[in-house]
Amino acid sequence: MSWDTTSDTALYRVAELWAGSADAELDVQSVPYSDYDAKLRTVLSSGAAPHAIRINDDYVRGYHADGALLDLTPYLERDGIVAEDFFPVAFNFPVQADGTHAAWPIMTNPGVLYINVDAFEEAGVPLPPSDWTMEGWTWDEFLEAAKALTLPDGERWGCLITDGTDFETVWPVNNGSDGIYSMDGTRFTLAEDEALEALQWGADLALVHGVHPDFATVDAGSSTPNWANTQFATGKIAMMLSLTSAMDWMVQNVTDMRWDIVAPPGRVQQKTVNTLTVLAIPADSPDPDLAWEFLKSATEDPAIEVFAESRGFVPVRREAADFFASDDADSSPQNLALVPEAVENAVNENYNPYIERARTIYRPVLDEIWSGRQSAADALGAIKAEVEAVLAGEQ
Repeated sequence: MSWDTTSDTALYRVAELWAGSADAELDVQSVPYSDYDAKLRTVLSSGAAPHAIRINDDYVRGYHADGALLDLTPYLERDGIVAEDFFPVAFNFPVQADGTHAAWPIMTNPGVLYINVDAFEEAGVPLPPSDWTMEGWTWDEFLEAAKALTLPDGERWGCLITDGTDFETVWPVNNGSDGIYSMDGTRFTLAEDEALEALQWGADLALVHGVHPDFATVDAGSSTPNWANTQFATGKIAMMLSLTSAMDWMVQNVTDMRWDIVAPPGRVQQKTVNTLTVLAIPADSPDPDLAWEFLKSATEDPAIEVFAESRGFVPVRREAADFFASDDADSSPQNLALVPEAVENAVNENYNPYIERARTIYRPVLDEIWSGRQSAADALGAIKAEVEAVLAGEQ
């Protein structure tokens, strides 16, 4: 069972390849993403669980706490699977506090900064470093570049970084915060000093410096599919924070300009956010041994090559780095080698069994910050206790 996994997706092709080699019958139950978690909970409680499931990486801890997922540790030990063969941000992700290996990541999807190379050259701004370094690429240098890249009357904005949820982790972590939540998932660290400073810095790109689309523009665009990507593709945005999963869209749709990817700028440190494509085996799977053979195959050849073809999704084995090199000297992006570097420098969001509820409280409040109606300190300070009560399971 998965979401939006149709016959033209890489995950479906990988499942087909495995089924053919295993002489197994494939039945992919594909559910729209918007309905998936509700449907999955219903199916798991029905007593008729699928053999294997895709699971939102944000909710692995919650499903594990409910006893819904099989511990994969015996399979890893039996098959000699070792952490050194995988990117740590992926392999270590599903390990729970009690030692249970509750799920199996098969692809990673780190955050990067997409840049309009032509706009940089036109404005006479040096390109950011092509490797993962803060030397010459700090928040201050990012802001100076954004100012130089911005054109008047909305003809071109220097940057767009607050459109998605990636910013909530990338900028606070790079300012020395744990991110949205503390490492142990008990504190709402987005409302603590380092993160508050980072959020206000992001809001001030529009409110003070005028180098970022204002809240009303971003909010209106968010209801349009691929709005941010389209703004970048048409030259309206010179630098855009997004995940590498946007790369396939860019390759197909950005045809009138040169573009590339670079690391987000650093401050205290230089990290990026990571998201994962995760599979798991329900605790009451009808055939967990068969399910494990499929999960394991999704991180081996030929699955690695199928997943790597998209460029934007990175197979979790370290050997996948070999697939990330530019095809020719004239194609965009040239800096594909940065993708494995992004994985090596990525952090996962810190989780808690109750983050579904926590998000419904804090995410609407971020609009108050982006619009300038409240400061970051006032807006998030007012809900910190409420969010932490949710994290403690008290609401």
